[in-house]
Amino acid sequence: MSLIASFFAKPTFVVRPIGAERAEECEALHGASFAFGWSKIDFESYLTDPNIIADGAVTEGLRSRLGGFILSRLLPPDAEVLTFAVDPARRSVGLGRMILDRHLENLERGGARLVFLEVADDNEAALKLYYRFGFKEIGRRQNYYQRADGTKLAAVNLRLEM
Repeated sequence: MSLIASFFAKPTFVVRPIGAERAEECEALHGASFAFGWSKIDFESYLTDPNIIADGAVTEGLRSRLGGFILSRLLPPDAEVLTFAVDPARRSVGLGRMILDRHLENLERGGARLVFLEVADDNEAALKLYYRFGFKEIGRRQNYYQRADGTKLAAVNLRLEM
């Protein structure tokens, strides 16, 4: 591959565990994905917690970049997905599916038998992804999520039996 072609090539991502060194990138992706993003300090706290499993899709090479990430609290036999974000420029190309697949493997390897999460009821892409992996709706919380414009949405509670 020529130097020019490699410059314009799409980055290749690998899913691997991430730590506090990625807190700033997590903050940026989270802020681009949610109306009320978490701070770098929030991520540093989560990413250093021994009960948190954190996986990220990172590019290979000298200037490794984070394309998406997922954080879960693992207290076997249960796990709870705390947050999951994919770079808006990298959505709809399978990156989220790749991250979730590897993350669920890591949770199961860590002893999870049930995985819980909640997602806004208007997040059709996320719901479709979770249902594809076998998550089932177990309840709803009305007026749980607030959008930047003040509107409120229900949270759909989901569970996956591993």
